[in-house]
Amino acid sequence: MNSQTSSSRAELEFAEVALRDVLITEFGEEAKADAKSLGRMLVHLVNMHEAVCVSPDRHADVAKRLGDFAVMASRMAKRNPAASAKLTRLSELMSTASSRLGATAVVVTAIPTPVAPDAMDFGLDQRRGRTISRPKMSAQMGAAPVS
Repeated sequence: MNSQTSSSRAELEFAEVALRDVLITEFGEEAKADAKSLGRMLVHLVNMHEAVCVSPDRHADVAKRLGDFAVMASRMAKRNPAASAKLTRLSELMSTASSRLGATAVVVTAIPTPVAPDAMDFGLDQRRGRTISRPKMSAQMGAAPVS
């Protein structure tokens, strides 16, 4: 694990602590929906931390989701003046963690593996109704054809 990945994990932990701190504060009756959203966000954040620890190819997904959560937290800060400072700080921490994780993301490109056929079967000859195939090597070398 490189130092950038470990610092990204540390920032993810800071964001988790900040989110827990926001959840401790009392939300007014009108902000219960935001409190529930933050609770669900915390569950995702814990799962993201585990995913980042286990697999570096998940960094891009986690970075995108953290960026989305940062935007959501900043919107909540505008709706909830009592928790505005903590929500703004949470948004900044998530945004920073997102950009760091995005920088450590591993681009995984799937390269198809060619499959060599056992026999050279070219399929059905549509005109004659029979299978077209090339004889095996033994038949080409003068031996009896293999059927």
